[in-house]
Amino acid sequence: MLVVTRTWRPAGLRFAGEIDVNNSSAVSDSLRRGFPDGGEHHIDLRSLIFCDISGIRAFVDAARNLEANHQLRLHGLPDQLERVMKVTGWSDLPGLAMCSCELDTE
Repeated sequence: MLVVTRTWRPAGLRFAGEIDVNNSSAVSDSLRRGFPDGGEHHIDLRSLIFCDISGIRAFVDAARNLEANHQLRLHGLPDQLERVMKVTGWSDLPGLAMCSCELDTE
């Protein structure tokens, strides 16, 4: 089960639960619809329990499709996923950032 909610400080989306091949297209749709105006795209992943490669690809593809000077900022990326992002080189994409800044918990 995956739950996607809007966050306000900073403005973004929170993904909680599991992301896999069965719902990764919903992740892509949420990312596309959640940020129609561009800017920084803050994604809270602290409540993510599981994410397979299709979920990671949804975030990577969203970052690749951003306009110049826009960024997908991943907060609370689980350690295993962060390692995959680094090993594959996806962490070096100009439109993707693994962020450790504070998020509002409300």
